[in-house]
Amino acid sequence: MSSRYSATSSAATVTYRVTTLSEQPDLIARHQTTGGSAWPEFMLHDPVAIANWEKMMSYFAGDQLTLLVGDKIAAVVNMVPLKVEADLGKLPDRGVDWGVEKSVADYENGTPPNALMGLQIVVAKEFRGKKFSETATREVIAHARRRKLERIVLPVRPNEKHAFPLIPMDQYIHWKNPDGLAFDSWLRVHMRLGGDLIGICLKSMIIPGTVSEWEDWTGQKFPGSGQYIVPFALNPVDVDIERNRGIYVEPNVWVVHHASA
Repeated sequence: MSSRYSATSSAATVTYRVTTLSEQPDLIARHQTTGGSAWPEFMLHDPVAIANWEKMMSYFAGDQLTLLVGDKIAAVVNMVPLKVEADLGKLPDRGVDWGVEKSVADYENGTPPNALMGLQIVVAKEFRGKKFSETATREVIAHARRRKLERIVLPVRPNEKHAFPLIPMDQYIHWKNPDGLAFDSWLRVHMRLGGDLIGICLKSMIIPGTVSEWEDWTGQKFPGSGQYIVPFALNPVDVDIERNRGIYVEPNVWVVHHASA
């Protein structure tokens, strides 16, 4: 995709252009900073992502999108190409961690991809509330079509689930708003753009740490063993004082967009 492409976001009423990190490697530092800006600290400590991130950014620089308004970054998208089975019901429970590992292994083994997996869409703070998340999702679908890939598989992190950490994900995804649409705003975006909700990936990311690391990441104290509600975590964090260990298991929702549609 060439950076010469530009379009007007009707929702955001601004003109933006899209470029990739292979086209503009000078954006890498700002792209990475923007990508990390929306997450609570503990989400930046997934060992699978840490172990593979530099490879992904190198191997798949052409699949890392930056949406620019003038010289400002409005949003960033991180994706990886990989091969998925035709039976989408077999998308694995490990979600993000599976896709990260598989994309790197496929590349290194010379396995041709047939899909893109989205890792994140992050809108820069200045541009939030202007529907740039929907704009960026449209660019993901357009990018997959240009790459002649069949589909986009997304382990979606629902926006409002963190406010209901005790509700199982398989219940939460069926909640509706007064209009009969998905309760969750991010799921609504994907459904509106034609995405199919395939199922739950209950162990999409697993983030372990010592008790002191979890206290540093969250600013909370964990004086005894048990389950703790942590701001912006979708599930409680399990803390075991005797083993000096805390572990968070992130559930996501498999959503698939068909690039050929």
